[in-house]
Amino acid sequence: MVNKFKEMTMKNLFHSKGIHLLIALFFLAANFQSIPGQTGAVKVSAIPDDINKIFQTSCYGCHGPNGKLLPMTKLNFSKWTEYDAVKGAGKAANICTELAEEAMPPKSVRKSNPELIPTKEQTLLICKWAVSLKPKE
Repeated sequence: MVNKFKEMTMKNLFHSKGIHLLIALFFLAANFQSIPGQTGAVKVSAIPDDINKIFQTSCYGCHGPNGKLLPMTKLNFSKWTEYDAVKGAGKAANICTELAEEAMPPKSVRKSNPELIPTKEQTLLICKWAVSLKPKE
């Protein structure tokens, strides 16, 4: 399935079949199970600068250091490095899914601040990063 993901292009990624495949891939990634005795042993890697810039522009207003209470309960970038590798990979997969489905930023934010909406290219970059975080079996 990952090989098929690598073959996808920007054009067909956001075509309905491609987006459904991508979403299915990340739902699977979000359901990682911890290896007994390994929980918390390996921390998630830091967010790369190019990805972090997108998050700072589009996500930190609600999910960053000065974010709002409710969004921070789901995702708090201030605590990213405290996550273990499995939890971080699951959070990254969820970020990809939310962006690909245009569920984030929320509709109200999209309408009032369209400049906060990540481009399709940025969403693809985030999704590729999310796939790279999947723990090796």
